[in-house]
Amino acid sequence: MLKEVRSTKRDDGRFRRWFSDEYFDLIVWYEAAKDHVVGFQLCYDKEGMERAFSWSLDKGISHSRIDSGEASPFKNMSPILVPDGAIPFEELLRQLEVRARDLDKDIVELIKKKLNP
Repeated sequence: MLKEVRSTKRDDGRFRRWFSDEYFDLIVWYEAAKDHVVGFQLCYDKEGMERAFSWSLDKGISHSRIDSGEASPFKNMSPILVPDGAIPFEELLRQLEVRARDLDKDIVELIKKKLNP
């Protein structure tokens, strides 16, 4: 079940909320007003091949695989997003339905809207 992990507010008034469970990480960005979402990133399949479904007002939708870097203790690069293929819309919607029961309904509805192909 997704639970809020952290919220942060920047000096310019922008606000970010982060929710997490064993399958998803969800980061939601807000304009200065907390009720105006300007983007989100839904990272999923964290214990498998982690990928990210992202949306923002200025860039639209993107889908990426998360390359976690090198496994070597001598050289470990920061995770980066690399382009990925098909988006498993139905699976993401199904998982969201189960895991996002306690989230703000507005956030869930926005994500569902963007996930509907």
